[in-house]
Order: sequence, then structure tokens, then C-alpha cells
Amino acid sequence: MRKPAVAGMFYPADKGSLERLVLECMKEAKKSSKSVSAYAGVCPHAGLIYSGIPAACTLISIKELTRAETIVIAGPNHTGMGTLVSLSADDWETPMGIFKNDVEFGNAMLQGATFIKKDELGHRFEHSIEVQLPFLSIVNPKAKIVPLCMAEQGIEAARDVADSILRAERKLGRDAVFIASSDFSHYVSAEWAEKEDEKALSYITKLDAEGFQKERRERDWSICGFGPITAATLYSQEKGSKKGLELMYINSGRASGDYSSVVAYASVAFLR
Repeated sequence: MRKPAVAGMFYPADKGSLERLVLECMKEAKKSSKSVSAYAGVCPHAGLIYSGIPAACTLISIKELTRAETIVIAGPNHTGMGTLVSLSADDWETPMGIFKNDVEFGNAMLQGATFIKKDELGHRFEHSIEVQLPFLSIVNPKAKIVPLCMAEQGIEAARDVADSILRAERKLGRDAVFIASSDFSHYVSAEWAEKEDEKALSYITKLDAEGFQKERRERDWSICGFGPITAATLYSQEKGSKKGLELMYINSGRASGDYSSVVAYASVAFLR
């Protein structure tokens, strides 16, 4: 069982307090969210007082999430622990209940994968997947999850993740929904973040994975989950998506009042 690593830090450890916060974020997100049909989405992963509203925006906007049997969630590896791409086979405990792991789907992903290895160490203290689960506890508590933690985020690792999901879907005869966990610009002015993130989002919404990776390197974008985002664009493109839709973009200044050094958060859906 994978125990919560950031309960009491990124979100309340108490079930009642957490549920109230999640519902407040969802209520606020509904004011600007759109109901869309999508293969995948991008969802931020900071403390919920900062990124909870855009996270909720992604997770309540994608209609398929409400009935998905399997949700693959890929996040970046902030700790440096574990393998290049760590696939968890454990169930995940949260203050709002236990999420069952879709071990069958995960095992199917491992067959033929190059970068993905079964590994729990990469997930032990990582927050980028954990903070999505309180929202999914409301959206679809019966779904099973396949958590992936990406230390290697280059385009080949991203392609391996996308291809592995597609192979597993074909083998098992059922579709998953893919969530890429990522924040956007880190610790720059709100003005700078918006300018650079607008460029990044132009590549993402055009499903230009190679262009996004190239510009990220050249412009030194501090988008922490660029690998999961790349995997989501490649996966969605193979499924037939033609474009991504930006659902919301905000930064931490909204909560902190400090716009001189922010972390930015974007919600994106890759449309069917």
C-alpha cells in the first residue's frame, strides 16, 4: 500500500477538511470550466490552495473521467529516487479512501516498454500524482489508477509511455484516460510566466510534441512535467485528437498576493 506522502502539507490530512477544500475548488472551477470529450488532460500538482482550482478544472471538464475504468496518471519525478520511469503496482491510500491499482493494465504496459519499470521507490515521497487523487475521489472513486513517475522526460521516454498505454488498450480491449501532471513556469514574474507559457501552450494545443520539447530546451522553460505533457500529446494524437484546448491558466499570485515570483498552472484537455 502506498501511503500518503504530502497529506498535511500540500492538502489537509483530515478527510472532512480535505473534502470541503476539494468541493470548494470544484465549485469555483465550474464557473469557467467546459464539459468536453477528451482522450487526455494536463493537470497541475501544487498545494491545493494554489493549484486546486485549475486541477479541478481539468478533472471535472473531461467527461470520460466520470466513467473511466482506468486512469493513467503520469507525473514528473521531483525526488530523484527510483527508475527512469517508475510504474507503481501498489494500491494508493488517501484521506478520502483507497484507490485500487489497475495491475492488469500496468502489466500490459510493461510488455515491450523500454523506459518503464515496475518500481515503488520513485513514488514513495513524490507528490505530483498524489495530489490528483482527492479530486478523483469525487469525480470517479471507482476508477483504478496506473501511476507513472517520470525521471527521464525526453521525447523517447514520453513516446514509450504513450505507446505502452496504446498497447495495453489494444491488448485488453478497453480505453484509459491519461492525465499528465505538471505545473508551468516556476519562480518568475507573473508577466514573464504568462508570456513564456503562452508560447509553450501554443505547441501543446497544436499537439506538436517535438516542437514543445525543442523550445523547452532552447528557452529553458521551467515546466516540471514536460515529459508527461509530451506523452499526453503523443498519446492523444495517436488516438485521433487534432487539438488541445486550454481550459484555465492562473498563477500562485492569486492565492499569495505576490506576483513578482510565481508558479503558474494550466489546465488542458486533448479533444476527441
